[in-house]
Amino acid sequence: MSTQTQIAPPLVRYDVVDGVANIVINRPEAFNCYDWDTTELLRAYFRRAIADDRVQGMVLGGEGKAFIVGADLDFFVNSIEARELWRIVSAVEYVHDILLTVDHSPKPIVARVGGLALGGGFEFALACDYVVASPAATFGFPETSVGVFPCSGGTQRTSRLIGVGLAKWLILTGKVLSARQALNMGLIHQIVPADQLDATCRAIALGGKCPPRNLQRTPELAALERFFEQNRVDELYAGTADTLGDAALARAMKSVASKAPIALRVAERLIEAGSRMSVDEGSKMETAHVMQIFETEDARRGLKFRLNGGLGQPAFAGR
Repeated sequence: MSTQTQIAPPLVRYDVVDGVANIVINRPEAFNCYDWDTTELLRAYFRRAIADDRVQGMVLGGEGKAFIVGADLDFFVNSIEARELWRIVSAVEYVHDILLTVDHSPKPIVARVGGLALGGGFEFALACDYVVASPAATFGFPETSVGVFPCSGGTQRTSRLIGVGLAKWLILTGKVLSARQALNMGLIHQIVPADQLDATCRAIALGGKCPPRNLQRTPELAALERFFEQNRVDELYAGTADTLGDAALARAMKSVASKAPIALRVAERLIEAGSRMSVDEGSKMETAHVMQIFETEDARRGLKFRLNGGLGQPAFAGR
């Protein structure tokens, strides 16, 4: 009796079609979170496309309902439990290397976002030259709700696009943005219907026009920006910052109070310091704080809580 060997689908699909390299993370069952093998393939494919004379531009996407939802939580929890934090530092350094390759690519790279772009997925999108989304896309940095901070460029690239105050609001609260909100904040370039996403991204990768990012400072955003610029994270966490009776500011401050305090303080320092240096320097600064945050009890609690499907917020210890 003959047996058939099941061939596992590739973690990342790569092809070149008429001048465009398509790089697609293919882990839809895991919402395209990336593990070590996935990142190795991503780095290899970006470098291949940059070196390939046939390639004029690239499109980065994710299979299924998500773009990328960040790194594999199993890896973080297992490394913490094994007391092998050096593995996490090495993995973060590796992702930074990929994103700096994307940053410095001489060929345009378009992020094709058809669904969730959270954590590391948002960081990948922000490193690309263009971000084109479907109406169903969502964007956010949930890291402080699990005891860590966005450590693959999130504290660095965000402030360069929307300023320190709004970057602090976004990262310290873990606010999840709709595609329309992300567009109005100048974090993405364009929203198109889902059935036009592939053609639009392809055209831009080949040198077509794309609307520029455009931060629309509504009165609500301007108030949030001032509030988070003028108040320190400890005041926000303690609930003592003056909201001037603004209900939206009070809600934002309450959201900060539910996050991990050490992660909040480190994120604030990185956002503010990073705004005064290059992305390359900021990436090194972020990496230098990875060991510090992942060795906290809050990181261990938060990551295990989320990995085990916990709802709401874990009880952080502040240590």
